[in-house]
Amino acid sequence: MNIFRPLLRLLLLLLACSSAVAQTITVYGVGHIEINATRQLTANVPMTPNTVTWSVNGVVGGDMVYGTVSPSGLYRAPAAVPSANAVKVRATSTAYPTRYGEVTLTVSRMKPRLTSTMPANVAVGAFTLNLSGEYFTPDLIAKFDNLLVKTTFVSSTALQVSGTATSAQVGRSVPLLVAQVGHGARSSDTLLVPVTGTAPPPPPVTVAVAPTSVTLAPLATQTFTANVSGSSNTAVSWSVNGIAGGNATFGTVSAAGLYTAPAVVPSPAAVTVRATSAASASAFAQATVTVVAGSGGGTADLAAARLLEQAAFGPSPAALARVKQIGVDAWLNEQFAMPETAIPVPASDNRAAQSHYLNRLSAAPDQLRQRVAYALSQVIVVSINKNNYPDQIVPYLQILSRNAFGNYRTLLGEITVSPQMGKYLDLARSTKPSAGGAANENYARELLQLFTLGLVRLNPDGSAQMGGNGMPLPTYTQDEVQQLARALTGWVYVNNEWENFSGPMIPREVNHDTQAKNFLGCGLAAGQTTQQDTHAALDCIFAHPNVGPFIATRLIRSLVTSNPSPAYVQRITGVFNNNGSGVRGDLRATVRAILLDAEARNDAALPTSGRLKDPIFHILSIARALGGSISATNQQAWSFSRTGQTPLAPPSVFGFYSPMFRVPQSALYGPEFQIYSPTEAVLRGNFIWQILSNPGGDFPVDIQRFVNLGGNVNGLIDACDQTFLYGRMPAAMKQSISAAVTAQQGDNRTKALTALYLTLLSGQHAIQY
Repeated sequence: MNIFRPLLRLLLLLLACSSAVAQTITVYGVGHIEINATRQLTANVPMTPNTVTWSVNGVVGGDMVYGTVSPSGLYRAPAAVPSANAVKVRATSTAYPTRYGEVTLTVSRMKPRLTSTMPANVAVGAFTLNLSGEYFTPDLIAKFDNLLVKTTFVSSTALQVSGTATSAQVGRSVPLLVAQVGHGARSSDTLLVPVTGTAPPPPPVTVAVAPTSVTLAPLATQTFTANVSGSSNTAVSWSVNGIAGGNATFGTVSAAGLYTAPAVVPSPAAVTVRATSAASASAFAQATVTVVAGSGGGTADLAAARLLEQAAFGPSPAALARVKQIGVDAWLNEQFAMPETAIPVPASDNRAAQSHYLNRLSAAPDQLRQRVAYALSQVIVVSINKNNYPDQIVPYLQILSRNAFGNYRTLLGEITVSPQMGKYLDLARSTKPSAGGAANENYARELLQLFTLGLVRLNPDGSAQMGGNGMPLPTYTQDEVQQLARALTGWVYVNNEWENFSGPMIPREVNHDTQAKNFLGCGLAAGQTTQQDTHAALDCIFAHPNVGPFIATRLIRSLVTSNPSPAYVQRITGVFNNNGSGVRGDLRATVRAILLDAEARNDAALPTSGRLKDPIFHILSIARALGGSISATNQQAWSFSRTGQTPLAPPSVFGFYSPMFRVPQSALYGPEFQIYSPTEAVLRGNFIWQILSNPGGDFPVDIQRFVNLGGNVNGLIDACDQTFLYGRMPAAMKQSISAAVTAQQGDNRTKALTALYLTLLSGQHAIQY
């Protein structure tokens, strides 16, 4: 019997060890914890010995970034919220190092406390409340009935808020709270503020007309807009000099506000266009139209030609005739309904992609789609400088074309997971942070800075919001870029193959950061998949108030004018935010509003009107005006490169030129001027001369009708004026061209080339206005 006692003891010892190893350590204490706060954690250790070693995010005892933990399990949060604020605190068995238990503590800022308001209630109408509490900070926002109100920081225990109580809130106790913004943000508990008083009388009906004054040539057109306030009935009736709808003497006005000047200048030359409210006959507003005849005033083609410079790559004879025949509204409807021109992926190299691209922009029937996609390509940029082959660039063009009249949120979603953008801005194979490095920030940064929000907070009219120090308020922080980059990790090429461009990128969850993320006031919960985090991140960005004014300004500058008025930007922002049916980001509605706005349809040029044509637009508009295009097999990419705009090859993610570039020695924006140096201007002039004098097969243009007028100098110059400047050629310019043509000793072709070249080289033609 004594022989077996040592063996029995050994067996019991082995069984005890096996049982200990099989046990699980449980740590108690999960939840939120504020900065600098402590939390006593306890560990249930069902094994012998029951001692543990405590660590924070893998560091024994923790550190100052993620917090510290004592040998007894007392966790102290750090003094500042870390970038990854979901902190893991672990208890590891000292006897069995592979056995541990852990909890996740989410570190947040000190929760603001809202204790009272002075006064305790508000009357209907404008109000100001003084709030008392604790842990107030300058970045706090306040919400009254879930709507943001103006917040002024006074001290850590005092705030002042201002807003408006509505008649619908009378008799209610309205919830009021304050909240932090940014990473680790917390909200206060809610206070209820009673609203007293009676509803104010309804506001008077008022009408505003824009623009308020214009100068037009005979038969030129101008679209006026009327905004009715104080009534749900926003209909108006239009009249000219008191005549409903106008007449042939003073000009006519349609039910939509489109005024057409008379064929002969009336006497007096100034007429009044009035909009009268249908809800109240005493409510009206009016504008003054001065009809001016003579050189430089424009022709009957002016309104249609200006539309085609904004909504197409310039007017062709056929397009000009079509707009004049059916009108602006009908032409836009026709373009919106037109089938999308197919964009094939060439089997050869990117030179073929460039040739097809130039041909499509110049000749495709769906010109409005081409122009809008071209504008979007200057907001969301991919370049063949990095994406070297057709399958790495052409599908990007297909995405822009497909979504040109769609929703901007859909466009963002498609472009984010496209392998073309995945390569260009390195989102493909971006992986969660590790000891080897952080998540790639390239796409996250440009998504915020260039594709959606911009660097500073914007008002709805595009102006910058200013802080108390007189400086613009930043839209986001570097920490928020890092948070967004983590949310976008996990995307790889198809089949996780190297640069497989056969379809959209796919998620690879092992690469995705599953910790919680916070940016732009949005919180992404821990444990979400790559797709869930990406969709939530894009939804958060898309809902930001900067998106409307940022995209509105970029599209207006690309299509109409480099210097839109704040009112113009605000009107388009309103349409982007709500297309009239509650839809945000509707590009079709946004583009229509941009092109039909009073500032776009004003045919009388102002000092701030228009935009410099970039080389591609300038050359394409010349080819189209001469009844031609650029052939599908053209070899002109090199010629465009000499003018500063190699097709499909912008030098950086900012595009060919900075959207913030200003005209030298001027306060005016002029992005395209950045690539219009004296050298590039000369090279552009040489390119124009090549097209006129030796078009070859690349430019199938026809100048014969100008050659036929070579013996009639005045007729030749008038033809140049009508075709390219729509009757706006100044008298001094006509005299200069006449002297140059008369001095030519050659044949009619030489004279025609001289007149054409000087017209197309002029500032009047280089500027779209």
